Amino acid sequence: MRQNKKDQGIGDVVSNFGFAFEVLKVIAHAVMAKGGNMQHLRRIVKEPALQRQIADLIVPATSLANDVSGRPLAENEYLVSVDYTMPRDKVTLEAEFSKDGVSDLFYGDFEWQPHSSDERIMLLKHFGRNTESEANIAEMDTLGYRPATHLEAYAFAKANPELQRQFWIVALGSSAMRGDLRAVAVLSSVSGRRVLGYVWFDREWRSGRRFLFVRKT
Repeated sequence: MRQNKKDQGIGDVVSNFGFAFEVLKVIAHAVMAKGGNMQHLRRIVKEPALQRQIADLIVPATSLANDVSGRPLAENEYLVSVDYTMPRDKVTLEAEFSKDGVSDLFYGDFEWQPHSSDERIMLLKHFGRNTESEANIAEMDTLGYRPATHLEAYAFAKANPELQRQFWIVALGSSAMRGDLRAVAVLSSVSGRRVLGYVWFDREWRSGRRFLFVRKT
């Protein structure tokens, strides 16, 4: 019986010269597009660290990780270790994010709710429509998730630093009062800078926003 291409293992594919040539060709074109030459292309063969970096880019983290019970993570789920600590000085936080990219809510005297440390299964949720905070929390509660806290968002940003460059990531699970308004943490990007900021809880969210939730145990 002829084997379905989708069922082939990597070893089978490597032995298929035609497919291997196609892989080489697309990589070579990408290298040339950036002004590279054969010397740059040979690095793929000679440098194991570069090979691992390429593999990390190709294989999503969710394909490799299991949750704490050994079950494979679902789409857009991430296993993140959270110790619920966070620097409270501006200089340290800006070194981790960007210059002038951290709200004073995180290094000032504002109070946030405490939580115990553990590994968390986090879900990056995209509702795909305009939403409101309370409705988002209620909907995800029925699916077994609670909103992430600001410290969980901080841990998520450390583990997945590039995601916030793609879209806003909002953590609705903890808040601090700024005047009479309730502020929640948001991970975002401004002019290429990684930002740890805040937004008001009571607002309508645009359809492009993502929300960080934690699977309830």
